[in-house]
Amino acid sequence: MDESHFEDTGARVFRYSFFAFLSLVTFVGLWKKEDILNYFSFREHGESRIVIYALSGTSVNVLDEKRNKRELGLVGRDGKFTLVEQGGIESTRLYLNHPYYFPEEKLFERVTKGETIHYTAQMKPMYGSLSVRSFPQGATLRVNEEEVGDAPYKQKDIRDGTRLYIEAFLDGYIPQFRDVEVRGGSEEEVVFSLASTECSILLETSKPGFAYETLSIFIDEVPVSLDGQRVRFILPGLRDLQVVAHDGLKLQKSFNIKPGQTIRLQLPDWFVDDGS
Repeated sequence: MDESHFEDTGARVFRYSFFAFLSLVTFVGLWKKEDILNYFSFREHGESRIVIYALSGTSVNVLDEKRNKRELGLVGRDGKFTLVEQGGIESTRLYLNHPYYFPEEKLFERVTKGETIHYTAQMKPMYGSLSVRSFPQGATLRVNEEEVGDAPYKQKDIRDGTRLYIEAFLDGYIPQFRDVEVRGGSEEEVVFSLASTECSILLETSKPGFAYETLSIFIDEVPVSLDGQRVRFILPGLRDLQVVAHDGLKLQKSFNIKPGQTIRLQLPDWFVDDGS
């Protein structure tokens, strides 16, 4: 085979490889043109830089000795702001401010000529939120003595460290309250498990098959119905209970019933034996 064929093939491969490499370098150069120019400009002119990483829209300021602010600009959409100074940077205090985050200060004692410093702001959230639920649902809520609606309830944009006194009210249930402190960047969840205010008295006996329906029940001398073995819907407080058997035998007790309490009353054997 003619050796010139191999020489032509090798030359073509070399040319293709060279043009591919040249195209790649051109592409990278165009893509990173700004960074490359900035790099050489930075080195040539002896600039110093502070690169700040923070939330977009954060205001970057310089504080003087009297804490007067001079705004430099805003952090861009890329979350970055670059401070460029000719020569070095000496004792520069930067003040970062965002409407929903706590302000931050950072003192840069010295950034030498040709040096780049990177600083990432903490950006602690200034506001939190509150979520309130109740079981059962629908309890009326008061926050710091102001009625705000019914559970479930949510409130946003509460400043960090705010203390809230929350009360829950629902007919037929014992009112409850909570004292909470809202922290920035978090949601304080409050759950009220409401206890019923229904008071009751449960009658019990050791005698099998006792006929509770034969008994007559009186609360404060007012006749009430008996639901199985239980007297329901008794108002809390000091109450007089009277149990009367079918033959007129009476058993009388006094109770101080608390909201939601069930009192168990064991009927004595003499009453059960004579009254059944």
